Amino acid sequence: MRAYFLRLIHYVIALAEFLQHLVLRMPLYAIFTPMKLKTTASTIQEDSKLLKKIPSHVGILVAEDEFSLKDLANVIVWSVALGISYISVYDINGEIKRNSVVLQRNIEKSKLDIMAQDQSSYDIQLFSTSQPAAEATSNSKHKPHKADVLLLCIEDGHKRIVDMARHVSQMVTSGMLRQEDIIPSRIDNLFQESFHFPDPDVCLKFGNTDCLFGYLPWQMRLTEIISMPSHRGIGYKCFLSSLLRYANTSQRFGK
Repeated sequence: MRAYFLRLIHYVIALAEFLQHLVLRMPLYAIFTPMKLKTTASTIQEDSKLLKKIPSHVGILVAEDEFSLKDLANVIVWSVALGISYISVYDINGEIKRNSVVLQRNIEKSKLDIMAQDQSSYDIQLFSTSQPAAEATSNSKHKPHKADVLLLCIEDGHKRIVDMARHVSQMVTSGMLRQEDIIPSRIDNLFQESFHFPDPDVCLKFGNTDCLFGYLPWQMRLTEIISMPSHRGIGYKCFLSSLLRYANTSQRFGK
């Protein structure tokens, strides 16, 4: 009888440890978010009216070892439905970049699920620094909702700074630029001309490490950074709440 009782206690403790491990690995929004109604483009567009300001460029920084291209695709499609035109997706090792074809496939599935019959009105172009965006076709030019999605990794940030230093040096050597003209605002303009993307207004950082891992080092001076535990299993309401937090933030610029 005593042995049976001890075995029962052992099973209860093992079950408690298993449940604790499961809860710790599960994102909070997956635990506390009740069953939700289907998210559609019309509901997202209605929610956009809640935002005092809509970012032009949203950065998505994934600082996690495991990736969910399905969840990243949802975040991208939600962003486009809200009216965001520029999205950059970054992971330090370029894992997402290498799986761009799979990500594109997931984006198309998410568009079909969220936008249904309106999906043809949305044009989402995926590209990287090694694979520039394709020329807009006659069909895509007439689509009311267009967005560019840039896939980045650490080499892109380092390479752009090295390339810019080389470019500035050549400009000085050729007499196109004086040394005294090399000031932050001038370099910023040169970066903008070469990047064709505005600076990110907000960066959604997924992961528990307080580090940007080299994400767009020059462009992050005025970016609002919002941290979340994980992108895996993220729901639309959690995504929307992060943008509401950004929209309600007052940015003060120093002189």
